[in-house]
Amino acid sequence: MKKVLIVDDDKSFLHSLIDGFKAYEDKFAIATARDGLEAVATLKEQEISLVLTDLKMPRMDGFELVAHLSNNYSSIPIIVMTAFGTPEMEENLRDMGTFQYIEKPIDFAALVEKIIQGLDGPAKGFITGVSLSSFLQLLELDNKTCTLTIHAGNKKGTMFFRDGILLDAKAQSQQGSKAAYSIITWNNVEIEIDNSCSINEKNIAETLGFILLEGCRRKDEKDAKTGFPTPDLNIEMDNLESLNMEDLDLDLSMEPPQEPTARIPSKATDEQILSDPALDQFINLLNSFPEINSSTISAKDGTVLHQAGEQDNNTANFITYAAGTAKQIESAIGVSGQQYSLFTLKDDSKLLILCGEDLIVGIKMDSSAPPEPIANGLRPVLNRIQLQV
Repeated sequence: MKKVLIVDDDKSFLHSLIDGFKAYEDKFAIATARDGLEAVATLKEQEISLVLTDLKMPRMDGFELVAHLSNNYSSIPIIVMTAFGTPEMEENLRDMGTFQYIEKPIDFAALVEKIIQGLDGPAKGFITGVSLSSFLQLLELDNKTCTLTIHAGNKKGTMFFRDGILLDAKAQSQQGSKAAYSIITWNNVEIEIDNSCSINEKNIAETLGFILLEGCRRKDEKDAKTGFPTPDLNIEMDNLESLNMEDLDLDLSMEPPQEPTARIPSKATDEQILSDPALDQFINLLNSFPEINSSTISAKDGTVLHQAGEQDNNTANFITYAAGTAKQIESAIGVSGQQYSLFTLKDDSKLLILCGEDLIVGIKMDSSAPPEPIANGLRPVLNRIQLQV
């Protein structure tokens, strides 16, 4: 029978989980550990199929345990129990798209569902061979102070965090941002964590989010040059100028999405929207990518809030319509969690469409541009933008 290892230093909490899991004795068995060191010993002695761990524990905390699992038991799924204090931090963790997590106080039914999903086999959202970028984001969200030593073959790098802020990085002869960018591109890394940081001054000006985004872009460039295949997720279509919206008739026995007409912002309330700091940050992030040829940012009613490059209202109309149609398809077939939509245009360029809480973004990119790291980097900032009019 498959066995779940629960790691938490709260004795009463462990006992309450054990009592609750008695109703599922026919599905999985339980082992427990009070901290990371006990968990490591248990992993050596018993065959564990999934690990459920808290982050804050004595002796060896959850971060060290996750790193140990990644380095030595990369096939074991992990669920992280978190007690993040703000809705923004919770939303950021959810946006990461890699960690399965459960928030304290525990929703027991949701926890059981996650455990059963993890035991059924590798599933999107579970850490199996944790990615370095996701691990770094978790350090930031938990305001962690530590020093990471990262190994990749004969390469070695160091990253210094204080209160969740990346202060500095070193790799071979590089230091600061250059070293951080280099480390992010490494494959098959092993992570060592020391819960102290000898550095106080910030030697890296960029945010961790920007470092990860740019690092992923460079990694994708490097992989492309070395011949690693990129999955073909594109949908062929004609150019936008010849697109007839009436031809996109999806009869899914539901109310069809509205076909909004793009409008340029008025000078009153819409100027207040354009001054939103999160939106400004997002626009600056868009402008940082040389692969992005043009972009359109619209509200969900079709209002064009920002355009850069060669975009027109017909493009904005299509972007809004495509986003609404994707939502309609999700509801019709009973799925959720759309990540992004990608179209290949007649000139071989790509149109990437992202949906936030209040905004829809269309990005026209070079044919060689990697969509996934760009989408993953932009989405956390996009989801923080809330229009107030």
